[in-house]
Amino acid sequence: MRSGILGPTASIGVALIGAMVTPLLAAGTDTSAPQENVDQQPVPLKITQPRYPPEAFRKGISGTVELEILIDEAGRVAGTRVVKSVPGLDAAAIRCVKEWRFRPARKAGRAVSTLASAPVTFRITDKK
Repeated sequence: MRSGILGPTASIGVALIGAMVTPLLAAGTDTSAPQENVDQQPVPLKITQPRYPPEAFRKGISGTVELEILIDEAGRVAGTRVVKSVPGLDAAAIRCVKEWRFRPARKAGRAVSTLASAPVTFRITDKK
């Protein structure tokens, strides 16, 4: 029987961003398109924790939702795509990452949009 919960966690960090940037498009002159091979990776400035959906908690649903996020030139999460779904948790993961803010990636001294991977983990644990 569950007697308590340690809060859900979001897994992302400064050291991980560079390794998680996903180059999907060839570099071009249009800086509004996500860029690969950037000079500086995006840096997290504000990472919020996800809110556990009450229905998912009651059903004991846990796991990691893997999202691909588009970080725009202003450092906002401008788009999301679910790469690995956990039914009952996807919407909460998307709401969470849309609150995140970054120092945007830079290429040739200019802020550019880029794609990154964002795993969001929901875990239920019993307190003893």
